[in-house]
Amino acid sequence: MSEQIIRRSGMAVDMQSTLPWLMAMGAYALLLVLGPRLLSDPDTYSHIALGRWIVAHHVVPTTDPFSANFRGVNWVAFEWLSQIAFAGAHAVGGWLGVVALSAAAVAAALGLLTRFLALSQVRHADLLGMLAPIFLARPLAEQFKAIAADGPVSAPPHRMLLPIVILAVLTGTTALASLRDIAPATRISPANAIQFVELAKAGPVLNDYDFGGYLDFVGIAPFIDGRAELYGERYMLRHDRALSLQNLPDFLRLLDEYRIQATLLAPSTPAVGLLDRLPEWKRAYTDDVAVVHMRR
Repeated sequence: MSEQIIRRSGMAVDMQSTLPWLMAMGAYALLLVLGPRLLSDPDTYSHIALGRWIVAHHVVPTTDPFSANFRGVNWVAFEWLSQIAFAGAHAVGGWLGVVALSAAAVAAALGLLTRFLALSQVRHADLLGMLAPIFLARPLAEQFKAIAADGPVSAPPHRMLLPIVILAVLTGTTALASLRDIAPATRISPANAIQFVELAKAGPVLNDYDFGGYLDFVGIAPFIDGRAELYGERYMLRHDRALSLQNLPDFLRLLDEYRIQATLLAPSTPAVGLLDRLPEWKRAYTDDVAVVHMRR
């Protein structure tokens, strides 16, 4: 009976220590396979841009450094540590580095959660603590005698094998992922439009919400990006209602109030059709991602 207890205890310990690693490894591999989907959030561009700014200036910003209309307004980058990490990952490994960092963070969290759940499932721990010395005294004494007689015992092979397998799987998965073209979603990356019209030289830009992060990334001041805590509900609702033409007169006022010289909008945005009809505006560029209008 005592030997069975030892074996079962050993199996429980092995599962508690091995399962979290296996879960983390599986999550990392899966997320690398789904790599491009991890880059579908336009805020990813903003995070990297902010991380680069922090590294370049050696300080966490306390005012907005990017937007066209809120620059200098009190604002704190409360995610500064992750933004530095994302900027570093992008500098070292490009978009694969960003995906690998994101996957590793999620995998580590899942591994820790699995470990916690495994430990919480151990039942009757107090009872086991009282009874274990009774059942294990004799077998442990025999084991100590064997150790004294045979000399030092090397670590079980499977204990050394697990880290090797994990390292090999992670390295192999990352290497395979590097063979793919990993980049943010094209719907949030109006690179061709910006380059074609040289938008950086156009003046104040009215952009779609999903393009704000990319504008941060390439150094063009956005009308809006994903930092809702900076802009506030009123500003964001006005922007949304204006571009959707729920308030057409306010859209026209907004263009003049902020002295907009160019617009960068998704083709499906209702304001695009109106701009085509306004005599003081001309369509300068269009593709499946973005439409640019310039003031005449």
